[in-house]
Amino acid sequence: MFPRLESRTTSTDAPAGPRRSGFSLSEFVVALGLTAIVAIVLVTISLTTGRTLSEMFNYIDLDHYNRIALDTMSRDLRQVRYLSGYTTNSIRFVDQNSNSLSFAYSATNRLLVRVQGGVTNTLLRDCDFLEFGVFQRTPQSNSFELYASTDITNCKVVSVKWSCSRSLFGLKANTEQGQTARIVIRNKKEDDAARLVKVLGTLGGGKTGSTE
Repeated sequence: MFPRLESRTTSTDAPAGPRRSGFSLSEFVVALGLTAIVAIVLVTISLTTGRTLSEMFNYIDLDHYNRIALDTMSRDLRQVRYLSGYTTNSIRFVDQNSNSLSFAYSATNRLLVRVQGGVTNTLLRDCDFLEFGVFQRTPQSNSFELYASTDITNCKVVSVKWSCSRSLFGLKANTEQGQTARIVIRNKKEDDAARLVKVLGTLGGGKTGSTE
């Protein structure tokens, strides 16, 4: 009488398939720890490399200025006429033009200054220690050491030694050691008597020549 009706039951459950697995809490903690360790290692290597490069360039710059200071002092001292004053941290000369030339070290400011003709120039910075010495040219027997000059008029050799350092990130990072030199004064002081003898000798020679 009535047509047969067909009925179907539809399931609301999702079809079965491969499950997607997520990170568990323990796995996340382990991964986070490994990432932190790698980051710390990379940062440490970067900081160490940067500090090493900074110290290297700092040392090269410090050595450069030390060499300039030593070359300047050597050039000046070889050409002076004579020594006019001396202490262990300052030294004074009369140059070829009869002007005063002096070098003075300040331990407070860590500076070595050069003064000539009223003009002051900073020759060396970051200097922790500096000492002058004056000597005769006569060497001691069986030794390369020179006799110390007790009288500035007998000074023919000037010694100077110093050490410098610089700080990096608040810590003393570079120290320049071994800056030592002995500089020979090539010109000799002529006192009034010597100049008078030279003048009289020149005049006497002139008269003799005219007579002949």
